Amino acid sequence: MPAILADPAQIRQVFDNIILNAIQAMPGGGELVIKSRLANADSVAISFSDTGDGMTKETQKNLFESLFTTKEKGTGLGLAVSKALIDLHRGAIEVRSWPGKGSRFTIKLSMCKKK
Repeated sequence: MPAILADPAQIRQVFDNIILNAIQAMPGGGELVIKSRLANADSVAISFSDTGDGMTKETQKNLFESLFTTKEKGTGLGLAVSKALIDLHRGAIEVRSWPGKGSRFTIKLSMCKKK
């Protein structure tokens, strides 16, 4: 894969948040698949697909809002911070989810320009 223009610590925080949420969505076990691919000529896409509980359309609409959580002990900050960090990188984050079947988060980030 080509190099991306990103702060490694911030991108790691985003990845950690998504991975932790996936693990928590699969309390009885499951599968988490992480893939990267060229999204287009200028960007790379990284997807995180889990076989967890999935989310309703209503939950998906509010997912990146600060303080929104569906967890008993959640703060509602993880995905809000993740979206803010991806926005700072001029990237994109999106989610697709199927109740009872799992979720897929996809992050798109720009590649480093060759000189």
